[in-house]
Amino acid sequence: MNFNLNIHRVKSIRLSAIRSSETNNMVSASRDLVIETEEGDFELTLFSAYVDQDSDQELLEVKV
Repeated sequence: MNFNLNIHRVKSIRLSAIRSSETNNMVSASRDLVIETEEGDFELTLFSAYVDQDSDQELLEVKV
């Protein structure tokens, strides 16, 4: 799924720490992205795919 979201007059962007969740030897991660604008805040919660608990894969890494 692909989509575009245009947000104007952005004042700040905050990214929460990674929260991990584990089930049946699988692990996933989530984190919140908060975009503050003059009109109010947009909050998105991002979820990774589940990977094997022994995987070295980075979950929800930030690339700038």
